[in-house]
Amino acid sequence: MTEEIKVNENELENDEKDALSEEVDSPSIQDEENGDTNDETKEDIISIKNQLDEKTKECNEYLELLKRTKAEFDNYRRRTQKEKETIYDDGFADAIKNILPILDNLERAVLSSEERTPFYEGVEMTLKLFKDTLSKLGIEEIPALNEKFDPNFHNAVMHIEDETLEENIIVEVFQKGYKYKEKILRYSMVKVAN
Repeated sequence: MTEEIKVNENELENDEKDALSEEVDSPSIQDEENGDTNDETKEDIISIKNQLDEKTKECNEYLELLKRTKAEFDNYRRRTQKEKETIYDDGFADAIKNILPILDNLERAVLSSEERTPFYEGVEMTLKLFKDTLSKLGIEEIPALNEKFDPNFHNAVMHIEDETLEENIIVEVFQKGYKYKEKILRYSMVKVAN
């Protein structure tokens, strides 16, 4: 019986050795398993690369959107700042336009009287103060008398022919013109020669 057990053990050992050698000797099974693993790994890598490419593309789209939005906001900020300045200047100019007739009347009052009464002197001082205040605010009188006519600053309401004067020379000012910065508040109303 011991011999039979030994024979059976030997047979089992031989069977195990054969099985092991078959496994070692059969590369096709290992290659297939490794091939399956390699294929799965390659597919995973390709899948991950595709996902990375998609996310990179998405990030680039968001980055471009952010850049555009930032540029639009910067433009909006500049535009609103400019609009605020323009609104202030326009409001200021409109207020001054409404005050200019008062200045005209003060000038007429000074020109109409030849007597140096206290009333006349008071009006004259008021006129001087008014002009100084307008000057401090940046309002300038548009030069007109004996200047060359410029339609950007002057409004010709009369025309005369006079050979002694040069062409397009302003000979009389009916109403003074004023400007604030580069904005014309009121055109000078003038008479032009030739």
